[in-house]
Amino acid sequence: MADHPNSIALDKGAKLTSESVEVARIWITNGAGSNVLIDAGILEDPTVFGYLIADTIRHAARAYAGTWGIDEDTALQAIVDGVGTELREQFTTITTIQEGTIN
Repeated sequence: MADHPNSIALDKGAKLTSESVEVARIWITNGAGSNVLIDAGILEDPTVFGYLIADTIRHAARAYAGTWGIDEDTALQAIVDGVGTELREQFTTITTIQEGTIN
């Protein structure tokens, strides 16, 4: 059962076990920005989180290629360009709703 009607279904081959742990969720609301939830207590080394983000970007490029019929390398470059631009320009202000803690 989904915890929100617009959440991504996990029944499409996701192989989660009792050892699987959710690290992040990313939601976007039309016209209202994003909601990013991260459990930093799962990965102690932030470098490992960076590896996970890189892996996520590669998966996203493949998903965009399959969904929109564009070349995977083109999608990957567009995503990387967007990340670089956002990090350099800092277009938006982030608001923390809960400070990081070890649970």
